[in-house]
Amino acid sequence: MSTSVQEVAIRVRSLCKEYKLYARPRDMLVEMVTGKQRHQSHFALRDVSFDVRKSEIVGVIGPNGAGKSTLLRILAGTLDRTSGEVEVKGRVSAILELGTGFHPEYTGRDNIIMGGMCLGMSREEINAKIESIIEFSELREVIDQPFKTYSSGMQARLTFATAISVEPDVLIIDEALAAGDAYFVQKCLGRIKKICDSGATVFFVSHSTDLVRRLCSRAIYIERGCLLVDGPAIDVCSEYDQRVLDKSSIRHEDSGRHSQQGIMTRTESFVIDRIDILNEEMVPQYAFFQHATVLIRVHFECQVPVSEPAVWVRFMRFDGVLVTSWLSHEPEFIAIGTFEPGAHSVLVKIDDLMLGDGSFFLTVGLFPQKSSTNSIFYTDPLAMWDRCLSVEVKRHGRPLTTVFDQPMKLLRPMDS
Repeated sequence: MSTSVQEVAIRVRSLCKEYKLYARPRDMLVEMVTGKQRHQSHFALRDVSFDVRKSEIVGVIGPNGAGKSTLLRILAGTLDRTSGEVEVKGRVSAILELGTGFHPEYTGRDNIIMGGMCLGMSREEINAKIESIIEFSELREVIDQPFKTYSSGMQARLTFATAISVEPDVLIIDEALAAGDAYFVQKCLGRIKKICDSGATVFFVSHSTDLVRRLCSRAIYIERGCLLVDGPAIDVCSEYDQRVLDKSSIRHEDSGRHSQQGIMTRTESFVIDRIDILNEEMVPQYAFFQHATVLIRVHFECQVPVSEPAVWVRFMRFDGVLVTSWLSHEPEFIAIGTFEPGAHSVLVKIDDLMLGDGSFFLTVGLFPQKSSTNSIFYTDPLAMWDRCLSVEVKRHGRPLTTVFDQPMKLLRPMDS
């Protein structure tokens, strides 16, 4: 659907930003004198085009180094573009780096005044808002002390409180919410939500796809300086999450199979040759969304017949927390028969992966069948791969770094 000129708050056409990289400082001078190129070109942005309508709330997502912050700095007017067209209509408030422009020797109160003027407010506006800014920052007790005496969190509070006090037509934010404690972050989110509801155009960068889903109607996905996807926030965030998961799967496959932390044990007559982690289509995969189907295939070889071995699987979080373990002889004995000498495989299926967000080491072992006279503990495995594989798990929607998600149901109370 085309967007009329009257509706557009931000207009970007064929935007490029090139950085010239020189191997040595003198190469720049040589290039200027001789006219011969002595640099390599790095494009932080390449042929980026989009429109943002008035009152639209747009999130920008992408990996580190994608060009997101470069884009916002150009829109805010603090960085020149190499080529292309950029037009931002209305009063702009930009929160790019908290603390930038605040003088360390001046008091917090003086910095509010200077910061407000840099944001385009008149002295009368600042005077009318200064008490509410101090109240929002919750720094009244130290507001007349030098800014350099503030902690980084306190500096973030004051600069954010000042920047957010503007009543902008266009609000541009670059990861500002990463600073400060959880309470203040929620307070800032509430203020941004009010600005969104007021009809302002909001354009911000965030690594949190959950935050983009909650605040935005639309999202832009940038990678390697190029605009890859532009559409509804839910759809774009889902595609980004999937790409991140795919990259994590490749990384974990490479690192997991060659983990220096892992330990492989075997007996003379029994060895595990390979362990595959598969999705429900039986395709190798090492990163999953929560509640996915996961299969673990263990390839082994035995020199003598082995009857009813037990399969043991354990997940351990990277910080050493034991998450869960499973043994095929508990709580019900699962018979898998006798394996004659030769190569074989067994398959363990997880129907509903309930691990929380994070990376997990996987341990897989096979143990001999126990008789009634054996100890209740398994002591000597036939073979084991201990923490030789790693798996990444990502939760749909809101990130939640729990060990696992306990399924629950919300029931409506019975009428009395």
